[in-house]
Amino acid sequence: MSLDFSIVLAQWPRLLWGLVYDLYFALAGFGIGCVMGFISYLASASKSKIANAISYVYVQIVRGLPMYLLLLWIYFGIATRIGLALTGEQSIILAIGIMSSAFTSEIFRTGYNAIDVGQIEAGKALGLSDYRINRTILFPQVIRIVIPPLLNVFVICFKASTYAAVVAVPELIFAAQDISLNQFRPFEAYISVAVLLIGTMLFLSLLVNAVEARLTGSRGASRS
Repeated sequence: MSLDFSIVLAQWPRLLWGLVYDLYFALAGFGIGCVMGFISYLASASKSKIANAISYVYVQIVRGLPMYLLLLWIYFGIATRIGLALTGEQSIILAIGIMSSAFTSEIFRTGYNAIDVGQIEAGKALGLSDYRINRTILFPQVIRIVIPPLLNVFVICFKASTYAAVVAVPELIFAAQDISLNQFRPFEAYISVAVLLIGTMLFLSLLVNAVEARLTGSRGASRS
């Protein structure tokens, strides 16, 4: 069977908009995940055993949930149980946020654990409050450590955004499915989607590597 991409080319703007949707969902969900993950880290680092336990259980449960199941539970389960009507767009963003928060929580924990405790003791010896120690000493160093792995989480969020097709959001996969069903050109539609996704993933991976190399170089220069 010969391939005919003319139909797909006619739908190219629709596919590009679908890709934009996926990037938007990934970015919005990633932002929510960073906030939720940092809160989870603060709970795990607190002196409260209850907060520690809640954070640990939350991270383990979320890490064990498949993204597909999490999205269905949010889109259908919440609406059924508590009457909160969420759109498909809101559901995928929330699902990505919850999913990524488990990863970002561990990344923040690793970043803070990488800081020498002697710096905290030095800050206290200077009479600095815990807030000022975190804001002026720890947090700037932690950000430089966690940015590369956080960018890797964003790549994961981008791949997870394609699940939005499950709840009929007009993103890239959904557009390809519609072209496949209505135009009877499944190979062309999905090959085009694969090219767009692989190209975007390659760009994001190169961006992550460039940022990581820049941060590694700047850390090496500061030490010397």
